[in-house]
Amino acid sequence: MNKLFVIHYYPIDYFPPVMNLIDSLGEKVEIRVSTLQKSNSLDAYGNKKAKIYRRFKENKKRSSLFVLVQYIFFSLFTLYQLIRQKPDAVLYYESISAFPAYLYKRFVGHKVKLCIHYHEYMTPAEYCRPGMRLSKLNHSLETSYLYHVATWVSQTNQYRREFFMNVEPQLSECVCHILPNYPPASWFRKRKLHANEIVKCVYVGSLSLTDTYVLEFCQWIAKQHGKVLFDIYSFNFHKNTLDAIEKLQCPYIEFHKEGIKYSEIPDLFDRYDVGVLLYKAKTMNFKYNETNKFYEYLISGLDVWYPKEMTLLHEMDKSVFAPQIVEMDITQGLFPNVELSPREVDNSSYDRFSEGVYESFMQFLDMQQG
Repeated sequence: MNKLFVIHYYPIDYFPPVMNLIDSLGEKVEIRVSTLQKSNSLDAYGNKKAKIYRRFKENKKRSSLFVLVQYIFFSLFTLYQLIRQKPDAVLYYESISAFPAYLYKRFVGHKVKLCIHYHEYMTPAEYCRPGMRLSKLNHSLETSYLYHVATWVSQTNQYRREFFMNVEPQLSECVCHILPNYPPASWFRKRKLHANEIVKCVYVGSLSLTDTYVLEFCQWIAKQHGKVLFDIYSFNFHKNTLDAIEKLQCPYIEFHKEGIKYSEIPDLFDRYDVGVLLYKAKTMNFKYNETNKFYEYLISGLDVWYPKEMTLLHEMDKSVFAPQIVEMDITQGLFPNVELSPREVDNSSYDRFSEGVYESFMQFLDMQQG
Protein backbone atom coordinates (compact mmCIF):
# COMPACT_ATOMS: atom_id res chain seq x y z
CA MET A 1 0.00 0.00 0.00
CA ASN A 2 1.45 3.34 -1.07
CA LYS A 3 -1.43 5.81 -0.61
CA LEU A 4 -3.92 6.03 2.26
CA PHE A 5 -6.76 8.56 2.29
CA VAL A 6 -8.40 9.23 5.68
CA ILE A 7 -11.89 10.74 5.93
CA HIS A 8 -12.76 12.11 9.37
CA TYR A 9 -15.61 14.63 9.31
CA TYR A 10 -15.12 15.96 12.84
CA PRO A 11 -11.78 17.73 13.48
CA ILE A 12 -9.03 15.13 13.94
CA ASP A 13 -7.44 17.39 16.57
CA TYR A 14 -10.02 16.09 19.07
CA PHE A 15 -9.32 12.42 18.31
CA PRO A 16 -5.95 11.08 19.53
CA PRO A 17 -6.29 7.69 17.73
CA VAL A 18 -6.37 9.45 14.35
CA MET A 19 -3.34 11.59 15.14
CA ASN A 20 -1.51 8.50 16.39
CA LEU A 21 -2.30 6.62 13.18
CA ILE A 22 -0.88 9.45 11.07
CA ASP A 23 2.23 9.71 13.24
CA SER A 24 2.75 5.93 13.15
CA LEU A 25 2.31 5.45 9.39
CA GLY A 26 3.44 8.81 8.01
CA GLU A 27 6.96 7.55 7.32
CA LYS A 28 5.73 4.39 5.58
CA VAL A 29 2.84 5.46 3.39
CA GLU A 30 1.61 8.64 1.68
CA ILE A 31 -1.32 9.94 3.77
CA ARG A 32 -4.02 12.43 2.83
CA VAL A 33 -6.70 13.51 5.32
CA SER A 34 -10.00 15.35 4.85
CA THR A 35 -11.48 16.82 8.05
CA LEU A 36 -13.08 19.95 9.46
CA GLN A 37 -11.07 22.79 10.93
CA LYS A 38 -11.45 22.95 14.70
CA SER A 39 -12.95 25.98 16.44
CA ASN A 40 -10.91 26.19 19.67
CA SER A 41 -7.75 28.25 20.21
CA LEU A 42 -5.22 25.43 20.62
CA ASP A 43 -2.65 24.93 17.87
CA ALA A 44 -3.86 22.65 15.08
CA TYR A 45 -2.34 19.18 14.79
CA GLY A 46 0.11 18.76 11.94
CA ASN A 47 2.48 16.18 10.50
CA LYS A 48 4.98 17.05 7.76
CA LYS A 49 4.56 13.59 6.26
CA ALA A 50 0.80 13.99 5.74
CA LYS A 51 -1.35 16.40 3.77
CA ILE A 52 -4.36 17.48 5.84
CA TYR A 53 -7.25 19.23 4.07
CA ARG A 54 -9.24 21.52 6.39
CA ARG A 55 -11.39 23.39 3.89
CA PHE A 56 -14.38 23.99 6.20
CA LYS A 57 -14.60 25.08 9.85
CA GLU A 58 -16.78 23.41 12.46
CA ASN A 59 -19.44 25.60 14.00
CA LYS A 60 -21.58 24.02 16.69
CA LYS A 61 -24.01 26.94 16.90
CA ARG A 62 -25.15 26.97 13.26
CA SER A 63 -28.59 25.91 12.06
CA SER A 64 -29.28 22.39 10.86
CA LEU A 65 -29.66 23.75 7.30
CA PHE A 66 -26.18 25.29 7.44
CA VAL A 67 -24.75 22.02 8.76
CA LEU A 68 -26.40 20.08 5.92
CA VAL A 69 -25.10 22.45 3.24
CA GLN A 70 -21.62 22.40 4.72
CA TYR A 71 -21.72 18.60 4.89
CA ILE A 72 -22.60 18.40 1.20
CA PHE A 73 -19.73 20.72 0.29
CA PHE A 74 -17.36 18.76 2.55
CA SER A 75 -18.39 15.50 0.88
CA LEU A 76 -17.99 16.91 -2.65
CA PHE A 77 -14.61 18.41 -1.81
CA THR A 78 -13.47 15.10 -0.31
CA LEU A 79 -14.72 13.20 -3.37
CA TYR A 80 -12.78 15.58 -5.60
CA GLN A 81 -9.58 14.94 -3.62
CA LEU A 82 -10.16 11.18 -3.75
CA ILE A 83 -10.49 11.33 -7.56
CA ARG A 84 -7.31 13.42 -7.76
CA GLN A 85 -5.23 11.29 -5.38
CA LYS A 86 -6.39 7.79 -6.47
CA PRO A 87 -5.48 6.16 -3.12
CA ASP A 88 -4.85 2.44 -2.64
CA ALA A 89 -7.01 2.48 0.50
CA VAL A 90 -9.66 4.74 2.02
CA LEU A 91 -10.21 4.75 5.78
CA TYR A 92 -13.22 6.60 7.11
CA TYR A 93 -14.14 7.07 10.78
CA GLU A 94 -17.74 6.80 12.01
CA SER A 95 -20.92 6.75 9.97
CA ILE A 96 -20.92 10.54 9.67
CA SER A 97 -17.87 10.29 7.36
CA ALA A 98 -19.28 7.57 5.09
CA PHE A 99 -20.92 9.56 2.28
CA PRO A 100 -17.82 10.64 0.28
CA ALA A 101 -16.35 7.14 0.67
CA TYR A 102 -19.61 5.69 -0.65
CA LEU A 103 -19.62 7.98 -3.69
CA TYR A 104 -16.00 7.17 -4.52
CA LYS A 105 -16.18 3.41 -3.99
CA ARG A 106 -19.49 2.93 -5.78
CA PHE A 107 -19.04 5.21 -8.77
CA VAL A 108 -15.32 5.88 -9.27
CA GLY A 109 -12.67 3.84 -7.45
CA HIS A 110 -14.19 0.37 -7.53
CA LYS A 111 -10.86 -1.32 -6.71
CA VAL A 112 -9.95 0.84 -3.72
CA LYS A 113 -9.67 -1.00 -0.42
CA LEU A 114 -12.37 0.37 1.85
CA CYS A 115 -11.68 0.50 5.59
CA ILE A 116 -14.07 1.64 8.33
CA HIS A 117 -13.34 2.35 11.99
CA TYR A 118 -15.61 3.37 14.85
CA HIS A 119 -14.41 5.37 17.84
CA GLU A 120 -17.77 4.66 19.48
CA TYR A 121 -20.20 1.75 19.45
CA MET A 122 -23.68 2.82 18.31
CA THR A 123 -26.76 0.67 18.81
CA PRO A 124 -29.45 0.79 16.10
CA ALA A 125 -31.70 2.77 18.46
CA GLU A 126 -29.01 5.42 19.00
CA TYR A 127 -28.99 6.25 15.29
CA CYS A 128 -32.59 7.44 15.79
CA ARG A 129 -31.75 10.01 18.46
CA PRO A 130 -32.28 13.76 17.83
CA GLY A 131 -29.37 15.29 15.93
CA MET A 132 -28.35 11.97 14.36
CA ARG A 133 -30.17 12.38 11.03
CA LEU A 134 -27.00 12.58 8.90
CA SER A 135 -25.40 9.64 10.68
CA LYS A 136 -28.58 7.60 10.31
CA LEU A 137 -28.75 8.31 6.58
CA ASN A 138 -25.10 7.38 6.16
CA HIS A 139 -25.58 4.23 8.22
CA SER A 140 -28.24 3.10 5.74
CA LEU A 141 -25.55 3.38 3.03
CA GLU A 142 -23.28 1.27 5.21
CA THR A 143 -25.77 -1.53 5.75
CA SER A 144 -27.00 -1.55 2.15
CA TYR A 145 -23.62 -1.29 0.40
CA LEU A 146 -20.45 -0.32 2.24
CA TYR A 147 -20.34 -3.28 4.65
CA HIS A 148 -20.66 -5.64 1.68
CA VAL A 149 -17.59 -4.22 -0.10
CA ALA A 150 -15.38 -3.28 2.88
CA THR A 151 -11.96 -4.85 3.33
CA TRP A 152 -11.74 -3.88 6.99
CA VAL A 153 -14.28 -2.83 9.65
CA SER A 154 -13.04 -2.29 13.20
CA GLN A 155 -14.14 -1.49 16.73
CA THR A 156 -11.88 -0.53 19.65
CA ASN A 157 -12.19 -3.74 21.69
CA GLN A 158 -13.48 -7.32 21.65
CA TYR A 159 -16.75 -6.52 23.46
CA ARG A 160 -17.74 -3.85 20.95
CA ARG A 161 -16.71 -6.08 18.05
CA GLU A 162 -19.04 -8.83 19.27
CA PHE A 163 -21.94 -6.41 19.82
CA PHE A 164 -21.39 -4.98 16.35
CA MET A 165 -21.26 -8.38 14.62
CA ASN A 166 -24.47 -9.48 16.37
CA VAL A 167 -26.26 -6.46 14.90
CA GLU A 168 -24.58 -6.70 11.48
CA PRO A 169 -24.54 -10.47 10.71
CA GLN A 170 -23.73 -9.85 7.05
CA LEU A 171 -20.15 -9.02 8.08
CA SER A 172 -17.76 -11.95 8.20
CA GLU A 173 -15.22 -12.43 10.99
CA CYS A 174 -12.33 -11.98 8.57
CA VAL A 175 -13.52 -8.42 7.84
CA CYS A 176 -14.23 -7.38 11.46
CA HIS A 177 -11.18 -6.38 13.48
CA ILE A 178 -10.06 -4.66 16.68
CA LEU A 179 -8.11 -1.40 16.57
CA PRO A 180 -7.38 -0.42 20.20
CA ASN A 181 -6.87 3.13 21.46
CA TYR A 182 -3.25 2.89 22.62
CA PRO A 183 -0.92 5.91 22.98
CA PRO A 184 2.48 6.16 21.25
CA ALA A 185 5.69 4.74 22.69
CA SER A 186 7.08 8.26 23.21
CA TRP A 187 4.68 8.63 26.16
CA PHE A 188 6.17 5.64 28.01
CA ARG A 189 7.47 6.20 31.53
CA LYS A 190 9.40 3.15 32.80
CA ARG A 191 9.33 4.32 36.39
CA LYS A 192 7.07 6.71 38.25
CA LEU A 193 7.70 8.10 41.74
CA HIS A 194 4.55 8.93 43.72
CA ALA A 195 5.79 11.29 46.44
CA ASN A 196 2.22 11.42 47.81
CA GLU A 197 2.82 14.34 50.15
CA ILE A 198 -0.43 15.44 48.52
CA VAL A 199 -2.30 13.21 46.05
CA LYS A 200 -2.50 15.07 42.75
CA CYS A 201 -5.33 14.00 40.43
CA VAL A 202 -5.88 15.01 36.80
CA TYR A 203 -8.72 14.71 34.30
CA VAL A 204 -8.35 15.47 30.57
CA GLY A 205 -11.36 15.45 28.23
CA SER A 206 -14.98 16.44 27.71
CA LEU A 207 -17.28 17.07 30.66
CA SER A 208 -20.97 17.39 31.44
CA LEU A 209 -23.14 17.04 34.54
CA THR A 210 -25.39 14.63 32.65
CA ASP A 211 -22.77 12.13 31.48
CA THR A 212 -19.98 12.38 34.06
CA TYR A 213 -19.57 12.35 37.84
CA VAL A 214 -17.40 15.46 37.78
CA LEU A 215 -19.53 17.40 40.30
CA GLU A 216 -19.73 14.48 42.74
CA PHE A 217 -15.97 13.97 42.48
CA CYS A 218 -15.30 17.68 43.05
CA GLN A 219 -17.57 17.64 46.11
CA TRP A 220 -15.49 14.77 47.50
CA ILE A 221 -12.27 16.68 46.74
CA ALA A 222 -13.58 19.64 48.76
CA LYS A 223 -14.13 17.35 51.76
CA GLN A 224 -10.48 16.18 51.73
CA HIS A 225 -9.31 19.62 52.89
CA GLY A 226 -6.13 19.70 50.81
CA LYS A 227 -5.02 16.06 51.01
CA VAL A 228 -6.09 15.70 47.36
CA LEU A 229 -5.71 18.23 44.54
CA PHE A 230 -7.70 18.00 41.30
CA ASP A 231 -6.85 19.66 37.98
CA ILE A 232 -9.25 19.55 35.02
CA TYR A 233 -8.18 20.20 31.41
CA SER A 234 -11.21 20.57 29.17
CA PHE A 235 -12.36 22.90 26.40
CA ASN A 236 -15.52 20.87 25.67
CA PHE A 237 -17.97 21.36 28.52
CA HIS A 238 -21.39 22.83 29.20
CA LYS A 239 -21.60 26.17 30.99
CA ASN A 240 -23.68 24.67 33.81
CA THR A 241 -20.82 22.23 34.47
CA LEU A 242 -18.33 25.04 34.97
CA ASP A 243 -20.86 27.03 37.04
CA ALA A 244 -21.49 24.08 39.37
CA ILE A 245 -17.77 23.51 39.97
CA GLU A 246 -17.02 27.19 40.51
CA LYS A 247 -19.93 27.41 42.97
CA LEU A 248 -18.05 25.03 45.27
CA GLN A 249 -15.32 27.68 45.66
CA CYS A 250 -12.83 24.93 46.40
CA PRO A 251 -9.17 26.05 46.39
CA TYR A 252 -8.02 22.49 45.69
CA ILE A 253 -9.70 22.31 42.26
CA GLU A 254 -8.34 24.08 39.18
CA PHE A 255 -10.27 24.12 35.90
CA HIS A 256 -8.14 24.82 32.80
CA LYS A 257 -10.85 25.89 30.36
CA GLU A 258 -8.49 26.12 27.38
CA GLY A 259 -7.71 22.38 27.60
CA ILE A 260 -4.29 21.16 26.52
CA LYS A 261 -2.67 20.20 23.24
CA TYR A 262 -2.40 16.43 22.86
CA SER A 263 1.38 16.44 22.31
CA GLU A 264 1.88 18.27 25.62
CA ILE A 265 0.01 15.74 27.76
CA PRO A 266 2.95 13.38 28.56
CA ASP A 267 4.96 16.15 30.25
CA LEU A 268 1.82 17.35 32.02
CA PHE A 269 1.13 13.89 33.48
CA ASP A 270 4.61 13.81 35.04
CA ARG A 271 3.24 16.25 37.63
CA TYR A 272 0.40 13.97 38.82
CA ASP A 273 -0.22 10.76 40.76
CA VAL A 274 -3.72 9.74 39.60
CA GLY A 275 -5.63 9.92 36.32
CA VAL A 276 -9.40 10.05 36.80
CA LEU A 277 -12.20 8.64 34.63
CA LEU A 278 -15.67 9.96 35.43
CA TYR A 279 -18.14 8.51 32.89
CA LYS A 280 -21.59 7.64 34.24
CA ALA A 281 -21.67 4.98 31.51
CA LYS A 282 -25.39 5.10 30.75
CA THR A 283 -25.04 3.46 27.32
CA MET A 284 -23.44 0.26 26.01
CA ASN A 285 -20.82 2.44 24.36
CA PHE A 286 -19.58 3.84 27.66
CA LYS A 287 -20.08 0.69 29.71
CA TYR A 288 -17.65 -1.06 27.34
CA ASN A 289 -15.44 1.93 26.69
CA GLU A 290 -11.73 1.11 26.66
CA THR A 291 -11.05 4.81 26.43
CA ASN A 292 -7.72 6.13 25.18
CA LYS A 293 -7.46 8.12 28.46
CA PHE A 294 -7.22 4.87 30.41
CA TYR A 295 -4.06 3.83 28.55
CA GLU A 296 -2.68 7.36 28.46
CA TYR A 297 -2.78 7.40 32.26
CA LEU A 298 -1.24 3.91 32.56
CA ILE A 299 1.59 4.44 30.07
CA SER A 300 2.57 7.51 32.11
CA GLY A 301 2.71 5.50 35.34
CA LEU A 302 -0.36 7.15 36.87
CA ASP A 303 -2.81 5.24 39.03
CA VAL A 304 -6.33 5.17 37.56
CA TRP A 305 -9.58 5.78 39.45
CA TYR A 306 -12.78 4.91 37.58
CA PRO A 307 -16.55 4.55 38.32
CA LYS A 308 -17.90 1.03 38.77
CA GLU A 309 -20.41 1.64 35.95
CA MET A 310 -17.58 1.23 33.43
CA THR A 311 -18.23 -2.49 33.03
CA LEU A 312 -15.26 -3.27 30.80
CA LEU A 313 -12.77 -1.92 33.35
CA HIS A 314 -14.67 -3.64 36.17
CA GLU A 315 -14.22 -7.01 34.43
CA MET A 316 -10.64 -6.43 33.27
CA ASP A 317 -7.67 -8.29 34.77
CA LYS A 318 -5.96 -5.28 36.32
CA SER A 319 -3.05 -7.28 37.73
CA VAL A 320 -1.24 -7.06 34.37
CA PHE A 321 -0.60 -3.34 35.00
CA ALA A 322 1.83 -1.94 37.56
CA PRO A 323 -0.08 1.25 38.51
CA GLN A 324 -3.04 0.81 40.85
CA ILE A 325 -6.45 0.70 39.14
CA VAL A 326 -9.12 1.54 41.70
CA GLU A 327 -12.90 1.33 41.34
CA MET A 328 -15.17 4.02 42.80
CA ASP A 329 -18.84 3.62 43.72
CA ILE A 330 -19.61 7.30 43.42
CA THR A 331 -23.38 7.04 43.81
CA GLN A 332 -22.80 5.41 47.22
CA GLY A 333 -20.09 7.90 48.17
CA LEU A 334 -17.35 5.26 48.12
CA PHE A 335 -14.07 6.82 47.00
CA PRO A 336 -10.45 5.54 47.21
CA ASN A 337 -8.61 5.66 50.49
CA VAL A 338 -6.05 8.44 50.32
CA GLU A 339 -2.56 7.13 51.16
CA LEU A 340 0.15 9.73 51.67
CA SER A 341 3.11 7.33 51.88
CA PRO A 342 5.74 7.55 49.05
CA ARG A 343 5.70 4.79 46.43
CA GLU A 344 7.62 3.99 43.25
CA VAL A 345 5.91 2.25 40.32
CA ASP A 346 7.96 -0.08 38.11
CA ASN A 347 6.07 0.35 34.83
CA SER A 348 8.55 -1.58 32.68
CA SER A 349 6.04 -4.35 31.85
CA TYR A 350 3.70 -1.97 30.03
CA ASP A 351 3.60 -2.99 26.35
CA ARG A 352 0.52 -1.47 24.64
CA PHE A 353 1.59 1.09 22.03
CA SER A 354 -0.14 2.62 19.01
CA GLU A 355 2.78 1.88 16.68
CA GLY A 356 2.22 -1.88 16.89
CA VAL A 357 -1.53 -1.50 16.31
CA TYR A 358 -1.19 0.55 13.14
CA GLU A 359 1.74 -1.47 11.81
CA SER A 360 -0.53 -4.55 11.98
CA PHE A 361 -3.27 -2.61 10.20
CA MET A 362 -0.95 -1.68 7.35
CA GLN A 363 0.43 -5.22 7.07
CA PHE A 364 -3.13 -6.54 6.76
CA LEU A 365 -3.87 -4.15 3.89
CA ASP A 366 -0.61 -5.05 2.15
CA MET A 367 -1.56 -8.73 2.32
CA GLN A 368 -4.92 -7.96 0.72
CA GLN A 369 -3.13 -6.65 -2.33
CA GLY A 370 -2.12 -10.23 -2.91
